[in-house]
Amino acid sequence: MKKYVTLLFPFILLFSFLLDGQLSTLLTNLVPGIIAISSHLLLILALVTVSYFPLFVNLLLFTILGLVYDIYYLNVVGIYITLFPLVVYVIDYFYQSLKFKRVTNHILLLVVVFVVEFGAFLFARLFEVTNLSMFIFVFYSLVPTLVFNSFLLLVVQPLFERIVYITNKT
Repeated sequence: MKKYVTLLFPFILLFSFLLDGQLSTLLTNLVPGIIAISSHLLLILALVTVSYFPLFVNLLLFTILGLVYDIYYLNVVGIYITLFPLVVYVIDYFYQSLKFKRVTNHILLLVVVFVVEFGAFLFARLFEVTNLSMFIFVFYSLVPTLVFNSFLLLVVQPLFERIVYITNKT
């Protein structure tokens, strides 16, 4: 990876954090009915950062981003500050034995988005932030979010590969 990309990556993560919220709001307003789509560009970037930064740096970055995410979006500290480092650790664990390929990234992104969305839902139910039923959550939020983030990964992964020079040799 180029040196300037390494220095700019925390700012890229912060920008994607802000872009995620705007994109999620736009998509939720565009789709009909009560369907809620959440963009997880930040988790897509986590797939890239795990390959190039040490685990401690990634855990620190995503813990801070989880704290900011909790304060900015939820006003309840604890949900994403727990889930983001957990997800980074899971990604790092799988990348120790798997190669960085598009299919692997796609499957891992689906698992990670599922863990984050379902974990956030369970924590929200635990903290009594929501009383949404599991059925409504799965069919009107989780499934559209998984489909959208799959398409988003297909679109942005070639761009990220070009920026950070990811190959199968890394």
